[in-house]
Amino acid sequence: MNLEYFQLAMEFIESSKTIDNLDDLGRSFQNTARKLGFEHYACVSCVEFGSMPEGAVFLADYPEDWTNYYLENSYERKDRILQVSLKQHLPFNWENEIVTKGMNAQQSEIFSEAEDAGLLYGVTVPIHVVGAFPGAVNVVGENRDVDPAAEHAIHLMSVYLHDAALRLKYKNDGQVEPITKLTTRERECLEWVAAGKTDWEISAILSIAERTVHNHVESAKVKLGVHTRVQAVVKAFLSNLIHYR
Repeated sequence: MNLEYFQLAMEFIESSKTIDNLDDLGRSFQNTARKLGFEHYACVSCVEFGSMPEGAVFLADYPEDWTNYYLENSYERKDRILQVSLKQHLPFNWENEIVTKGMNAQQSEIFSEAEDAGLLYGVTVPIHVVGAFPGAVNVVGENRDVDPAAEHAIHLMSVYLHDAALRLKYKNDGQVEPITKLTTRERECLEWVAAGKTDWEISAILSIAERTVHNHVESAKVKLGVHTRVQAVVKAFLSNLIHYR
């Protein structure tokens, strides 16, 4: 990842840990996303927006006219991006064939209307966390020529954005956020994963079997309610369960 983009991502990540309201969180994310080439963003749970259930997230800054038009027409029921997000775990851009293949005429029309509103190129990071509604973080802009390294920075930031938004939702709704407990070995393994080490390298560092390292990481993923190693590292770091070496 480009060091400049990585630094921008890390600055947002650090700020997301201490921000205490959703407005400031969204503003901080959007300011950073703009430096990476994207104008608008949305961090949402994949639910019906007209009747948001308790615990759902809706944090966004899209053009007001488009947002109103989208909600008035209940487009979340037909939105191809949200549909794909429910099935995918890896980030994707809106020109990927997993989006375009199988798109019906109505969904194509929604895309055309979005382009007319200035939403030309988008990237989506699906969010799947145990105990929470499936979600997605979208960033959109007018420029299709976005550096892939900038997209990678967005991927990392998006996991933190959603996790921080959930934390603030728990706080605002008066709910008690579940406490995750990792063992010493699980924390150590995740910290070395965050440092870019493979299971084999971690096994040598900790003087344990490579298979044992893998099991510790998998166990941590289950406890944290995530599907990938990157998500595990991000959530553990955001929750102050681990620290970067």
